Amino acid sequence: MRPRNRLFALGVAVVIISGCHRPSHQESKKEAEQRWNQVRAGVKLQLARQQYDGGLFSEVVRTVSESISLDPTRPEAYVLLVKANLELAKPASAEQAIEAARRSGLASADLHYMRGVILEQRNELAAAVEEYAQARKLASGNVDYLVAHAECLVALDQRREALALLDENRNRFDDHGAIAILAGRLAAQMGDAEGAVARLAEASVLMKDRLILAEELGLLYVQLGRCSEAVAELRPLIDTAEEAEAGTVRRGLAACYLTLEDPASAALVLRDYLLHHPEDGPAQLQLARASIQTNDLITAARSLHLAELVAPGRGDIALVKAALLWRRCEYPAAAETLYELLAKETTNVEAYCLLAEVLRAQNQHDAARDLLVQAIKINPTCTWARDALVSMVGMDEAIAISSRLNP
Repeated sequence: MRPRNRLFALGVAVVIISGCHRPSHQESKKEAEQRWNQVRAGVKLQLARQQYDGGLFSEVVRTVSESISLDPTRPEAYVLLVKANLELAKPASAEQAIEAARRSGLASADLHYMRGVILEQRNELAAAVEEYAQARKLASGNVDYLVAHAECLVALDQRREALALLDENRNRFDDHGAIAILAGRLAAQMGDAEGAVARLAEASVLMKDRLILAEELGLLYVQLGRCSEAVAELRPLIDTAEEAEAGTVRRGLAACYLTLEDPASAALVLRDYLLHHPEDGPAQLQLARASIQTNDLITAARSLHLAELVAPGRGDIALVKAALLWRRCEYPAAAETLYELLAKETTNVEAYCLLAEVLRAQNQHDAARDLLVQAIKINPTCTWARDALVSMVGMDEAIAISSRLNP
């Protein structure tokens, strides 16, 4: 074949080949329509998001359904449809949306998460945990999935697993304060006050507004007897606490001031508050104790009376009543009150110590000594009993007695 003919033949072949790959008019029209539908679907999806933010959930269902009919390949559209139906209290419709996404071959972390929400609402907690776990596998950086997973484990009474999950993952997030708070509260529920304090203290450092956790953290310090730290957390809350919280904060502060042997501060924290809340029996009892120690016996008597009206017959009230009678030098009445208390509470060390003081005031030293020995036998670390015994028999004899009781 001549070169010219070969070139002609090659050109014909190119035309033929190109013609084979050129879409037909029908195909071009279909592709254009599909692209246009995708654009329209995206616009409708954006509108549905705005409607959702505005709380127009019925409109969201209509708009996002139109978006899905135009382009059924967007998982986020199905997720929005699920959310809107849940807001409308239509869990069955929400689940149908998830199933429609599955039939379309779609999967996403949000779809698993929303299915977990639906299952949790139906109290199918084990299945919900699996969905949350799957969501976390697909998007481990989403804190909502982690929190939902942990909370669902707690609902299943798997608190240890939930706490381990939070502790293992909280440092994966830049702002992990919320996770540390959840872990701290969970530790507190489990009775691990030390662990709760450690986690909440970490969260407190990370948060811009430390007062959010101050009450919670401060009361945990009270529980642990870490009174100086408790005062540092709770004292700033006195003027800012809501009325419902004021009693808890003030009782915690007062307890620590009494432990720190600062009864004047304890009384100051409670006095004005109790003018407006005379029904707060525990706070009244604290004020009575503080007032006895500051020798304000009139306030002590009034507060003790109000505490007895709220909770008559309590042992701690009887103990404070006996202390007030002792300070008034009404020794027989004080002794009678304490004997009655010890008949009910045979291991009440404070009652033994106070009764010893009452008997010493009446020159019944042998009986007082025996009571102090009994108190040390019950609680070898009781400083009140040990110091009182030393003052009666001397250091050497007191040590010898303690050694015999606790070899």
